[in-house]
Amino acid sequence: MFAGRIRSVFHRLPQLSPTAANPYRRADPPGSLTGMDNLHRGVVSRRTLMATMSQTELQRLVRTGALRRLRRGWYAADGAHPAVVSAVSAGGVLGCVSAPALHGVWVPTTDRVHVRAARAGGRFCRQHGRPEPERAAVDDLPTALRHAVRCLDDEGIVVVCDSLLHLKLLTPSELEFELRGATAHVRALLDRCDRAESGTETMVRLRLRRIGLRVTPQVWIDSLERVDLLVGNRLILEIDGRRYHEGPDRFEADRQRDRRAIELGYVVIRVSYRQVIHDWPSVEAAIMQVVRRRDHCGALPKHRSARRKRVERR
Repeated sequence: MFAGRIRSVFHRLPQLSPTAANPYRRADPPGSLTGMDNLHRGVVSRRTLMATMSQTELQRLVRTGALRRLRRGWYAADGAHPAVVSAVSAGGVLGCVSAPALHGVWVPTTDRVHVRAARAGGRFCRQHGRPEPERAAVDDLPTALRHAVRCLDDEGIVVVCDSLLHLKLLTPSELEFELRGATAHVRALLDRCDRAESGTETMVRLRLRRIGLRVTPQVWIDSLERVDLLVGNRLILEIDGRRYHEGPDRFEADRQRDRRAIELGYVVIRVSYRQVIHDWPSVEAAIMQVVRRRDHCGALPKHRSARRKRVERR
């Protein structure tokens, strides 16, 4: 009974969008997955509740256990997302690096919940400029991004921006607009953004370009389709994610494609998520062995040549 009652409360609340604070974006239609349930994750402010119910009804929901008070002006339903509950209980809202993850954006692993508040303070994440009001229990993407660039290193910033672009949640011009108040160094990092379907692809691309290698992302090769990264002319790097490449069917398909690539004259190195995150020196050493032998830059055999094109972002 209480679960049904609280679900009806959240469905009556105003609809928002992950990009609600972005002047380029319109709110999603009522009932969309990026609407109220997805953004608030079971935590909502008293001010928002009062737009749809009376004080008497709010008190009754608290008294019956359908809602519980986290701090003054904020309430949580049973089953609310624990990270959101933690952030609001700490005096702010879920923001910075933690908020984009709930919106489906690829973010670097973090060992803490990032909390953003409407007031400045040592324990809260900050942006370049004044603090902003707390509009929801989970910050929209533009607000989260402006704070995340203060907490992330250069690689992490490009990882998040690449993911936002890949998911078409923000465009390049919108990224520039949202980061207009950041430092010149942060704004310059946008020039490093490129095609990537995962954060690990971005990490590998940045690390190899940093040591002077020519790396082309998202290359389409006839009979192989798209490959994650191409180093030089012949070295294919496939970056296996945590979920997409799991399962026996995917495993067999990956190995069949690797064999076909070798038949065409390519060198293939397949790298796992764990290796990129926790064992990068070994991965780099293996790649550099191929580079030192010049196996990455030789011409493909003419009788095995394959047409290549770079996958363009739309």
